[in-house]
Amino acid sequence: MASKIDLISNALILIGNAPINTLDGNSREQQVASNLYDTTVKSELTKHRWGFARKKAQLSLTTDTPVDTEYKSIYQLPTDLLVLIKLNPIHNYEIFGDKVYSNLSSALYCDYIYDAPESEWPVYFSSMIEFALARVFAPSIRDSASSAENMAQEYLNASRMARFTDSQQHPQRKIVSNPFVTVRY
Repeated sequence: MASKIDLISNALILIGNAPINTLDGNSREQQVASNLYDTTVKSELTKHRWGFARKKAQLSLTTDTPVDTEYKSIYQLPTDLLVLIKLNPIHNYEIFGDKVYSNLSSALYCDYIYDAPESEWPVYFSSMIEFALARVFAPSIRDSASSAENMAQEYLNASRMARFTDSQQHPQRKIVSNPFVTVRY
């Protein structure tokens, strides 16, 4: 799988620059890449429910007490969480910071998107990240509107293909409940 430097170098090649070997340096490319890489990757991970970046976890019930009477319990969210997908069992809750406030006091499970390392990325996601980085790098490094527009279009195509490929990795889920029909009978 591609490393951080490989992905950045490929993005630089896409915009017509030479690849780099390290992020330690004072070149314009190294400064732009080191400042924009992590936020770009985390942003892309949160835009879709990527199958490779999903995790399930049991939340820990904390000893903290809610300050008001609206909720009875506080659960700790996982430290590597980027986006919460769902909690199980389904119930009313609110998220404040890195905690889940709930009226549940039993076991609570969550599905979430985590900050998956580059070594776990499939090829389609790595390719999309290269185009996302090229789109972000182009205005700062190339100072060319046409280069930025071209990379934006290439990124859109790569993003669509990556989402399509990822969505083929898991089966369709059957709709379990239909409240509109249930309420009639």
